[in-house]
Amino acid sequence: MDFTKMSELLKAEVKPALGCTGPIGVSYAAAEARDAVGGTPKKIKIFCDKDTAAKNDDVGIPGTSVKGLKMAAALGAIAGDASAKLEVLNKVTADDEKAAYEFSLTDQCIINPDWETPTIGFYVEAEVETENGIGRAVVAKTHSKLVYKEANGKVLYNENLDRSKSLDESHDFASTITVDDVFEFVTKVPLEEIAWLREGIDMNRAMAQASFDGKTGVGLGKSLLSRSQGDLIRKAKAYTAAGSEARMCGYSLPIMTCATSGNAGITSTLALLSMSEDLGKTEEELIRSVAMACLTTVIVKNRIGRHSAMCACVVGASLGVAAGAALMLGGGLKEVNMAVNNTIVNVIGVVCDGARAACGLKLGSASGIAIEGALLAMDGVCVPPDEGIAGVDAKASIDFMGRFAKTGMIDLDRVLCQALYAKHHEL
Repeated sequence: MDFTKMSELLKAEVKPALGCTGPIGVSYAAAEARDAVGGTPKKIKIFCDKDTAAKNDDVGIPGTSVKGLKMAAALGAIAGDASAKLEVLNKVTADDEKAAYEFSLTDQCIINPDWETPTIGFYVEAEVETENGIGRAVVAKTHSKLVYKEANGKVLYNENLDRSKSLDESHDFASTITVDDVFEFVTKVPLEEIAWLREGIDMNRAMAQASFDGKTGVGLGKSLLSRSQGDLIRKAKAYTAAGSEARMCGYSLPIMTCATSGNAGITSTLALLSMSEDLGKTEEELIRSVAMACLTTVIVKNRIGRHSAMCACVVGASLGVAAGAALMLGGGLKEVNMAVNNTIVNVIGVVCDGARAACGLKLGSASGIAIEGALLAMDGVCVPPDEGIAGVDAKASIDFMGRFAKTGMIDLDRVLCQALYAKHHEL
């Protein structure tokens, strides 16, 4: 096992972000396009994948009370800090919000969904016209990966994008590793190499606390917490739900993402933080468990696709929590595999109907299912192998799910995205 590559993967996939990564990715692309030429935006055109277009109109954007991709694009072009990438909106002011909102209502702010390309994955082309000319930028694969930038026809940066190949993750390092490999890494790597994860845990905890304090959200986490009564699973569900709903409502605090998803990062950290508090676990036990959860989540999202008809946050992060919880409970490799299998049969097929406050309920349920799966594993209980989706181990189960999630659900995802887009634009 190449520990260096594993450590690099963890650092590449676990990063801070301000706001939901869907609209923030659009803001970032618009900011890069404006940055190419400078000046004041006169026209903004966004061409993006169907999932980005259809599944982000219900999510709050930090620095504003207005939702939707037009607002995200306008904010990015008018006030975005391209150098900050996923924290692109870190300098937005009240005046910026007003200007962006007014611009978003004009016919000079255009969002064009791509309904035809069958490839699953994040893709945004942004074109911003100012008094200085036209800037273009393309962000693809991950929400902060710039692959092309142009100013008035002059290429400033180009990775020679082939869209279908660039979004294909089947040859990435993550595709070569398994849950067994992750277990070896997180149990043997020196703690100081992964201790930086504590920062992300604290960031996500602060977001959940904002919801508990009534500063944001619709009260999902706060209500769940009030009835947790010291129950380990209920409290973990409350933590996860609170962090997710606060973020989905656009509260202006950065959180730590996982596999380019803030909700996956919140689930992978907060459920385990809650557990560690209840069980009196050490700092090291918490950090190693979170590393287990995050890297397992990365593996799952690599298999099913970063944009999928399946809810990658529920499906991916729940399997991560299951693996991390089994490790935290003192389980070995056998128990980790059992925990994943116990969980995957419970969450398989949950669809993504877009980012919004209600994600908190889905993620809270997912974290509860994951912890139950780990507790069953610690009792030596596991779903029978080779029944349904369940394989002989976590690798077999995850690979099986990935095969049909990436290919068999493409048409389902297109129909769902078109229905969601029509719903929002007909209301």
